[in-house]
Amino acid sequence: MKQHVNEATSIWGADDEATTDIRPLTTADVRRLAIDPRRGMDADDVLSLVVQHPGLSMWHPESGEFILVTPWRHRKDLPVIHTISAIRHETELLHAVVRAAAAMKCVALIYVDSIETRRAAFYERHGFEEIEQITTFELSRPRFAPVRFHAQQDFMRVPIRDESWLQVILQLDHTAFPWLWWNSRQEMETYLQYPGVEVWVGTLGDEIVSYVGLTHYYGWGHLDRIATHPAYQGRGLGRESLRFAIERMTNNGARRIALSTQGNNTRSRTLYQNIGFRETPKHDYTVYAVVIDRERLFAGGE
Repeated sequence: MKQHVNEATSIWGADDEATTDIRPLTTADVRRLAIDPRRGMDADDVLSLVVQHPGLSMWHPESGEFILVTPWRHRKDLPVIHTISAIRHETELLHAVVRAAAAMKCVALIYVDSIETRRAAFYERHGFEEIEQITTFELSRPRFAPVRFHAQQDFMRVPIRDESWLQVILQLDHTAFPWLWWNSRQEMETYLQYPGVEVWVGTLGDEIVSYVGLTHYYGWGHLDRIATHPAYQGRGLGRESLRFAIERMTNNGARRIALSTQGNNTRSRTLYQNIGFRETPKHDYTVYAVVIDRERLFAGGE
């Protein structure tokens, strides 16, 4: 796709002498990296990350500086920067990562500031643009609200290993959410294996119209995903699904419940606030990207 490569090169320019000392990071190179123990990683941790998206993590052999890149939501078309451990060669390393991502026909290189927040100059200098603001919420001391009172839906728990159910969930997921936030098959399979995770579908007769994904932790819970099929929105099914999820987590001992949503999702934000959730700005974060294929990123094209 001509646009795919041209947009990346317009951001970063052609190969130059500064990038010739940068190499793709392989498993054989990991022991030579300058790994800062304050980052909470050792060589084994880095090894487990390098193998997730071969050819996209980069390093500078002389200094040992590096950038680790993994798949966003297990999606190879959306690589995400996991760690930048570089000062002198940060720009050259990022140049190399973007070129490699363009060559692999990736859609964008993602950077999420949920762990490490950088100055605005960093994003401007390296061609990152803001593509999503994420707003976080918390419900303190959740009280049980009877979901079965005038309930429209029946809720069924999704089996952990069932191919037919997995396909149903993915289809609903991709119908309800923007392309950027689609779960891949591998992402959903991995998610279902996590301790404390439950996925439930809501049905109206024979139709599956909603699903929720939640995680039980000690003393609290997190609503990971909530979706209503667009054809059934506006009927109160989202509120009903939310109350069902709150019930599940409360019955498991949750004294507080957290969740997040896109900052521009007015419908969801209003729903959460009406239920009693309050914003927690200190946990908000932003998703940035060096856009390689703008049409696919924002139009959701394949």
